[in-house]
Amino acid sequence: MADGMLRAIARDAVARCLSAGRARSARPPTGPTFGRPEDRLRVDRAEPCDRGLNKEGFTLIELLVALAVFSLAALALLNLSAENTRSAARVETRTLGGIVAENLAVETMIAPAIGEGTTTGQTPLAGRPWTWTRTVAPTEDPDLLRIHITVKTPEGQAAERTLFRSRTRP
Repeated sequence: MADGMLRAIARDAVARCLSAGRARSARPPTGPTFGRPEDRLRVDRAEPCDRGLNKEGFTLIELLVALAVFSLAALALLNLSAENTRSAARVETRTLGGIVAENLAVETMIAPAIGEGTTTGQTPLAGRPWTWTRTVAPTEDPDLLRIHITVKTPEGQAAERTLFRSRTRP
């Protein structure tokens, strides 16, 4: 039975070699042989007949291409991460600036009387200085005032609010 298996393996090897155009039967057998003299085939494990077709592993070029693709993907992810961080910082600035503007709006609304004109100031919040400008202007209605509040950081504008109130608090 083992002899039959060896013959089958040898026949498969010859078929592969013939299909590759490189038959080994033209050479005299030099290695171990199996079976009857007419079925003798050379079994050469050191030099397979389909040497170029049956490679294992990756070539250097394939590894370099894979490394380049991986590098591009990693750079894209790093860029995305950095953009998310910048976006989170902008959202934080706008949120804190909005809180400062809302606080100024509440102060303006509860003040007993407010004069027309522009007022500026600085308010600390969350360990950061916030510069604000409050502009009070009349409207077409003589009893109504328009109040525009702008909050800025050293980097730029953070928030803006506009509200209306009567000249005197009832």
